[in-house]
Amino acid sequence: MLRKDYKLYAFDLDGTLVDTRVDIALTLRAILLDVGMDDVDDTTLKAAIGGGARNAVNKLTGLTGERLDYYSQMFVDKYDVMCADNTTVYEGGMELLARLKSEGNVLVVITMKARVPTLRILKAHGMDMFDDVIAFDDVEKRKPDPDSFFKLLDKHGVEPSDAIMIGDTTTDMQYAKNAGVDACAATFGYGVTQELLDLSPDYEISSLKEF
Repeated sequence: MLRKDYKLYAFDLDGTLVDTRVDIALTLRAILLDVGMDDVDDTTLKAAIGGGARNAVNKLTGLTGERLDYYSQMFVDKYDVMCADNTTVYEGGMELLARLKSEGNVLVVITMKARVPTLRILKAHGMDMFDDVIAFDDVEKRKPDPDSFFKLLDKHGVEPSDAIMIGDTTTDMQYAKNAGVDACAATFGYGVTQELLDLSPDYEISSLKEF
């Protein structure tokens, strides 16, 4: 439970609002097959997820340069088609968003996922209550650079003290700190819990139902 009410709630997407691991894993396995590499176990796949498509493909394959460019784009093309096939909203997510919206708050998604799959996932789950959606390809300065958060605060006329960032990675926590807003660590997501807690977030939740 939060100690105060805010006016702007910014959410990461993957690992915070929705569990996208199945569809990302299926896409990464298809990339491994195309590269000609052996399949890997689920733990290895999970460790590769996070930080965008290029980062995931690099972690999993070790590719660099033009070959990384090629297979990263292949990942994007494949994932765009299947991004909502198996993705699910975390328990309590829809109820939380509905409550925050009914209270008149500003709701925002800020994600390292590209815009096309982001919007497809939100649409597939009826998550149309967001006032702004900032995806990977919408900005040049990405998390943890606070520029995009500063622009959101200005746009909606909200002071940093009235805003909070909810996310599951150290990037999200650092993003919040850089923007001067409170941070809530979603320890049920893709990040490593201790690494999140080492950054001293203002809150930690093990479920959206606790928010």
